Amino acid sequence: MTISNPPAQAGPWSKNPSGAVHAWIGFKGKKFPCGGYKPGPVTTYKAGEVIPVRFWNFNVKNYKKFPPPGGLPQARHGGGACEFSLSMDSGKTWKVIGQYTKTCPDLYYEWPVMIPKNVPSCKDSNKCLFSWSWTAFATNQFYHACANIIIEGAAGGKLPALDMTVVDVKGFKSGLHALGDKKKGKSSGPDRRERDLNLAGYFANGGQAGTHGFDLGIVS
Repeated sequence: MTISNPPAQAGPWSKNPSGAVHAWIGFKGKKFPCGGYKPGPVTTYKAGEVIPVRFWNFNVKNYKKFPPPGGLPQARHGGGACEFSLSMDSGKTWKVIGQYTKTCPDLYYEWPVMIPKNVPSCKDSNKCLFSWSWTAFATNQFYHACANIIIEGAAGGKLPALDMTVVDVKGFKSGLHALGDKKKGKSSGPDRRERDLNLAGYFANGGQAGTHGFDLGIVS
């Protein structure tokens, strides 16, 4: 699984596609962060803009069409915890701007994530990254996909305080997974409360998320 909106590095829409773009960090040497891939397509966003994040895997033959045909195998691994984060230093540090738990990811839904209204500008698309990370339920695997972006931000803006959660990656805690919905097929989509908080500035610098955010349900 990876993200198609915004278009992630190494997807079929990229100049440097990879057959492992859907796989977890550590698969055949896949590196953290971002899989170690080369930069991909660049998308420009404004502070306060909502990104309707979409997911993709190799069973989706036409990534431009949404939603995909029904009944496709997803390899959701029973859902888990998804985080959406920004980096402005080429992936050295990550600050969370959105979270969804248990039902995420799923190919058949859009997952709204707002670029906080008070983030700073980031004009260098090699340094400015949007990422999706996923701690799965049914397997101790961590997924991380990145998209190159540009942000037209706020004067004097600041990134959020919440750091991205990383597990089951070399150098981090291992043997962990996140609570999920335990479904193999289609989920119920984004939780309404979580969606509303994602769109209400919860994760912005000074927002209620602070340094804790949602309970991701990560257990051993």
